[in-house]
Amino acid sequence: MNRLADLLKTVEVFEQLTDGEREELAHLAVRRSLEKEEIICLQEDIWPYVIYIAHGSLRSVINAPDGRNYVVSSWNKGEIFWAHTIFDHDPMPSTLTTNIATNIYQWEGEKAFNIVLRNQNAVRALLRRQTLLIRKRRESIYNLAFNPVASRLAKLIMEKFFTTDEPTVQRDLTLSEMAEMVASSPEVVCRLLYQFQAAGSITISRATITLHDREALRKLVSPDQ
Repeated sequence: MNRLADLLKTVEVFEQLTDGEREELAHLAVRRSLEKEEIICLQEDIWPYVIYIAHGSLRSVINAPDGRNYVVSSWNKGEIFWAHTIFDHDPMPSTLTTNIATNIYQWEGEKAFNIVLRNQNAVRALLRRQTLLIRKRRESIYNLAFNPVASRLAKLIMEKFFTTDEPTVQRDLTLSEMAEMVASSPEVVCRLLYQFQAAGSITISRATITLHDREALRKLVSPDQ
């Protein structure tokens, strides 16, 4: 079996296909090696493609009229990205770019979609995936509309840096990148990080963040709990 076809056995939606359908899909894929912060498509582009991330990560960024950017989604190794244009033929709602050097496999959306349409289980999986994304977008919008920046930043730290029991992790996001992810400015993010440090919740350096009080951050995220 083709190596890519074998990898797709564990990929969302494509795992529902038959071996023959995955082989056909693998044959149609184009492999691309991308540099750090390379733009794959711009907001407002007509871009009907599907991507599988073999290595690295991507992010979807909304470019606001005031010049600021906001990261609406992150896409990691082993995940699939389906461009909005495939489904409605309209421009992309955000810019898609790499976080780090990244290797992807890319398909023409119509060809990949047609293979999925032959398989009822794959169609159901795709619909379930798109519905889940809508629910996540609602959560993100709610977070922006009703939670203060401090709460959003505390949530980012907990989700991005402290998913394990290790107290110290590498700080692989710049102030600007963190600001984009919480819809704020680097200056505000910097001030809040040092407020968290002064309160004894974290210790921050240029290279690392050390967590001292997980409960204090959790209360910032969910103050009523």
